Amino acid sequence: MQNRYAGDIGDYLKFALLRRVPKQRKFAVCWWLHPDEEHNGDGRHVGYLEQPDRWQTIDAELHDGLSRLVRTGLRSVHQIEKAGLSGAAHFHSDPVPTGKPRFTERTRWFDGLQHGVEGMEVLFLDPDNGIDLHPDASRRHSGKHVTLDEIAALARHGARSLIIYHHQTRAKGGHAAEIQRIICALEALGVGRVTAIRARPYSPRVFFILGRHDDVHEALTGFAAQFPDIYETHAAQPGEKTAGPNRERLGFTAIPLTLYPDMFPGPLGHSMAGRALEAGVWSCAPVQIRDFATDRHRTVDDTPAGGGAGMVLKADILAAALDHAVAANPGLPILAMTPRGAPVTQARVRDLAAGPGAIILCGRFEGFDERIFDARPIEQVSMGDIILSGGEMGALLLLDACIRLIPGVMGAPSSGDDESFENGLLEYPHYTRPVEWEGRMIPDVLRSGDHAKIAAWRRQRAAEDTRERRPDLWERYDLAGGGEGR
Repeated sequence: MQNRYAGDIGDYLKFALLRRVPKQRKFAVCWWLHPDEEHNGDGRHVGYLEQPDRWQTIDAELHDGLSRLVRTGLRSVHQIEKAGLSGAAHFHSDPVPTGKPRFTERTRWFDGLQHGVEGMEVLFLDPDNGIDLHPDASRRHSGKHVTLDEIAALARHGARSLIIYHHQTRAKGGHAAEIQRIICALEALGVGRVTAIRARPYSPRVFFILGRHDDVHEALTGFAAQFPDIYETHAAQPGEKTAGPNRERLGFTAIPLTLYPDMFPGPLGHSMAGRALEAGVWSCAPVQIRDFATDRHRTVDDTPAGGGAGMVLKADILAAALDHAVAANPGLPILAMTPRGAPVTQARVRDLAAGPGAIILCGRFEGFDERIFDARPIEQVSMGDIILSGGEMGALLLLDACIRLIPGVMGAPSSGDDESFENGLLEYPHYTRPVEWEGRMIPDVLRSGDHAKIAAWRRQRAAEDTRERRPDLWERYDLAGGGEGR
């Protein structure tokens, strides 16, 4: 939304619908307020106000109110709120961040939005351009779009109804196909019933209604049906796929469940992993555990049963977050980062990297309520005999180990074949130019050009270094028969 749009034909068609939200529902408008732009004529379509015979019949009171607003020349969302024309009693008007660092600022803004609409049953989301279906939308946030992850968080599994503005694009297949794709994507989030109302006049716009409040769906679609020359209603077509982009993502999908989603992708947004992320080889869609808290303080932890220091993450909140992630991304293995878990091996990393991705629970405080592991199929893993402040750093380590093995991430397919742990041994030492440095020479064999001798030297050094530095690895290697004859 931009202030310059206030009172134009789009606002009229929008608020005519919103004013039909059942009065008993606590209703809020979330503006997604973007700075005004002057590169086109958007917002200038107010000629309908001079044609009352044609337009006033939709909502006479709204028509007259918007006419007064436009005549004042003070067109803004504040004036819409002040005039009481939207049908809502509550508003969130904080400007959506458009600068950098975009991810961090957007996270803070979205946290404020969620706090601001606590207790509301129906939300209208008014992003300038609508819904972004791209798999990496949550990482590259646009100030003019709402992402699927934000929609899922606000909908709270359909317990809250949302009405979302979407400006139609020139997507392949036409407008009707675009509506069906978005309906399917929303249904895949597990947010309940989804319907869409398309307003045809001027630039086509769609209002997606989702949630389990049937009275909201019926009120808006019933109103739209009275004006078939203006509005048309769409629902999911029989036989259509309901697997939205979250389920159709190509490559490896990482779903960290965390109290600090802005820690992701973190360092994985750089170098090889970062380039692969940009190319869509893998995707990262962190889930904020706190979004699934049920009290006004968004509490996620409590004191340990039996007494003791620290706090423990609550099983019911964890389960709600996890069930949401599983519903949106079926088939992904579920891991929890905890020092009580089994140490991750390179073999396990290879298994994960060859799969569709992973959902990773990141612990904080004293850890998890143990009952979550009894109730859900979760693999507990650790990154070694160390204690971290939280599971996020361990998850980043695990994801880095997996991502580098995905085909196309490392430069050469064989780059990781001889690395430490791949064959049960530490990797052999490496050298490069200059040949002599501080009186130390590159071993002669590596400069001999005899590839058989070089391979034998590398095997020998790998065995010797493993036996000396990691006797635990060597024992396992030797017991498996790898050390015979050495």
